[in-house]
Parts: sequence; structure tokens; C-alpha cells
Amino acid sequence: MVSMKSLKGLYRIGPGPSSSHTIAPYRAALAFKELLDDLPVARIEITFYGSLALTGEGHASHKAVLSGLKPLPATIHFDRKTVVKHPLTMLFVAFDEEGNALKETRYFSLGGGELHSDDDPLVNEKEVYPFRSFADIKKAMEDQKLSTIKDLCLRYEESDIDDYLMDILKTMFASVKNGLSAEGPIPANHNPRLQLKRSAKAVFEASKKIGHQDGKKEITLSAYAYAVAENSACGETIVTAPTCGSSGVLPAVLYYLHENRRIPLKTLRDSLYVAGMIGNIVKQNASIAGSIGGCQAEIGTAASMAAAAICYCMGLSLHQMEYAAECAMEHFLGLSCDPVDGYVIIPCIERNGIAAIRASASYLFARHIEPVRQNQVSFDNVVEAMKLTGESLSYAYKETAEGGLAAILRCN
Repeated sequence: MVSMKSLKGLYRIGPGPSSSHTIAPYRAALAFKELLDDLPVARIEITFYGSLALTGEGHASHKAVLSGLKPLPATIHFDRKTVVKHPLTMLFVAFDEEGNALKETRYFSLGGGELHSDDDPLVNEKEVYPFRSFADIKKAMEDQKLSTIKDLCLRYEESDIDDYLMDILKTMFASVKNGLSAEGPIPANHNPRLQLKRSAKAVFEASKKIGHQDGKKEITLSAYAYAVAENSACGETIVTAPTCGSSGVLPAVLYYLHENRRIPLKTLRDSLYVAGMIGNIVKQNASIAGSIGGCQAEIGTAASMAAAAICYCMGLSLHQMEYAAECAMEHFLGLSCDPVDGYVIIPCIERNGIAAIRASASYLFARHIEPVRQNQVSFDNVVEAMKLTGESLSYAYKETAEGGLAAILRCN
């Protein structure tokens, strides 16, 4: 049974602020344009539904689509009333000069920039792994006598995956460095009370003055996470890990390990296999989209990925990697996705910093507590619990800007 997709579909390089609301719509526009080569298209109309309609403007979804369709003339509609089965639904319709519909295609954004379409199957990504859970991974490694998750991945991925992941790592690090030097406002909403400026550089400078006993590591990690999350909020290039909204967590811990612990790039690159399979399991069995599972699906998954990656880099066992990933996710269960005014700024940027710290703490639990206390919850258990929790969350808490902090701080 083939179940999980390539790690290339989890780690994507693209513009923020949202993988599901920006990268996926842009990819949908490019795909739809490919279908129109021989048609006398005069104009295109695109309709966003669900979360895309409610927060698409804040996520620059309309700008992404218009950019992907250039030079074809196009009009965007935000349908906030029609109820759709999938909260990230886009309908593209091409018309000729007489107003006749030439082509109609519906796309669904699945989270992390992935698309699905019954009308355009070319966008549907292929499954490559014959398993779907962490238990399956452990059994496959035992059956095939493999010592690392990377060894397992190399049996199913394309031959260039090592080079691909090194490019991913270098892009992550470039995003941290760029964010640490950037200053100025974060382009956002029209509510003057909520205007923010980039703070990663100032937070990093503040971290240098902190003693090691007073949280130096934690504030440094936060600065690195802020750097990437602020880049994403400004529409700059980041890596989905697993999404744009949670893109600061994994780069922050890997950059810290390289800059502050001198872990070599090759080891950090190989940790992306571990983190990627953790993310793939969540993507396969629950969701990594905030509009489907709440922020637990994004920031919780990112924390799990980062925690497992740290464990790998520090030489911990496979069981300890699972322990850390489970611990990180478990304590984000129930976290709602409530971006104020629909922008991936408040509380999203700060959550990246908190999640990076949570990942580090989960590694410490795996290293020091796991040997003396048997964990009763597996990673597969907590992913199943996250799915059930996400299904129970009210629609207002799934990237609609209608609940939680978004409701309290709504721009009037």
C-alpha cells in the first residue's frame, strides 16, 4: 500500500505569508494557465471559497493568483456565503469574448502548498512511500535492517534528494540571516493599533546581553524564528516546514545547532529526513493546514519536526526522536488558528518563537526523562488525537479570522 508522498512536497521554497493561501493559489494559477494554450481566452474569473474567501486578502491570495495568470486579464471574487466541503476551494473559469465559458477547473489547497484537483489531475502529487505511520517506519527499518530514517528514505525518493535537501537547508539559513538584518514595518492591516515593525534584529541583539542562566538560548532561538516568520509575513522567500505560517521553527533550531553548537551542515541536512517524515505522517493522517486542523496542525507539526531533528543531530535513538516529536505535538493540542485581520502576523510570529523553544524543551525531555520514565503515548497516538481535536474545533478557530484573538482584536 503506497501512502506518503515525497519530502519534496513537504519542503517547498516559495513566498510567504501562507503556503495554503499564497503558494498553492499561485501554483493553481500556473496550472490553469497551462490548460488554456489553444483556447481563445478573453478573461478569467476566479472565486475563492471558505477560508480563502475570509482571509485571502490578508494572505495576499488574490495577488498570488493574478501574478500566476499574467498577462491574462483576471478578476477575483471572494464568496463568503457559499458553503463548501473543503475550506480552501478555488474555482477558475476562462471565458471568450462572447462570454462563453471555455474551461472550468476547481482546485483544492491541501496545506503546505499542495494542490488537488479532480479536473486537473496533473497537479495531484504521487505517493511514493509504502507506509503511513511511525510504527510502519520502525517496522520497515527493522525488516530492511536499516539504521537511519535517511537510509529508508533513499530507497523511495528520487536520486537528487540529498542535493535537494541541502538546497532547502541553505535557503532556510539564508532566510534566518536576511531576517536578522532586516528592519522596517511589516506590511499588514489597516488597524493602527496592530501595526508592527520587524523585531528579529533587536531581539537578537538583546540575546547577546543575556546570561546563560537567564534564558540566553531561548531568546536566541526566538530571534532566529522571528527572523524567518517576519520574512514570511512580508511575502519574502522561505521554506515550508511544513507551512509558511510555521516556517520559522525548524530553521531556527537548525541554525542554532550550526552557529551555536557547530553541528556540520551534512548532519543538519540529514536531520531533514527525520523531520520530513514526521511532517509527512501528520500530513497523511491528519492535516498541516490551519484552516483544517487549527494552528496545532501547523505550529504543532513544526515543533514536532524540529524536536526530532534536534534529537537526530545530538545522536539520540529512534525511540527518543519519536518521544520528542510526540511531546512537542501533545502540548499544542487544541491550539486555534486565529490570525488577527487575516494576516499571518499576530499571533503567528510569536508562536514560531515559542514553538522553537518547545522543540528544544522536548529534546531535553527525550534525552533526560525518556530513560527513566516510560512514555505511554506514541507519536501515532498524538497525531490521531490532533486530527480528532481539529475536527472538533469550531469553524471560527480554523483560519477564518473570526475567533480567538482575531475576534478580540478585530479591526473595526
